[in-house]
Amino acid sequence: MSFLELLKDTVNKVDGAVSAMIIGTDGISVQEYALEKFVDLTDLSAEASQMIRDINLAADTLGLGEAREFSIVSDRCGILLRKINTEYYLALVIRPEGNYGKGRYILKTTVPKLEDEL
Repeated sequence: MSFLELLKDTVNKVDGAVSAMIIGTDGISVQEYALEKFVDLTDLSAEASQMIRDINLAADTLGLGEAREFSIVSDRCGILLRKINTEYYLALVIRPEGNYGKGRYILKTTVPKLEDEL
């Protein structure tokens, strides 16, 4: 299954999900899929790379070990990010009324499908 097919499948499995993307830690999007342009995905990639660095630094400073998943929930949407490997993250954008629990579960089950390809 291609990256695009996996991202489309991820979005379609989660109520309220509007887009998904594979983001490099360098801030460059590898692949993205969007039902609608709810959030500017180019901006999300760039901002996510800085958040990834900051969260990993905080986790290391606190002695928590590796940060594998984190989320941002705002008035407009939620963004869930799950680590694929040291270089890439899978992101899912969900409307405020969406199913965040299922989103987290679907990211967790999708990441192993991406690990071998990246």
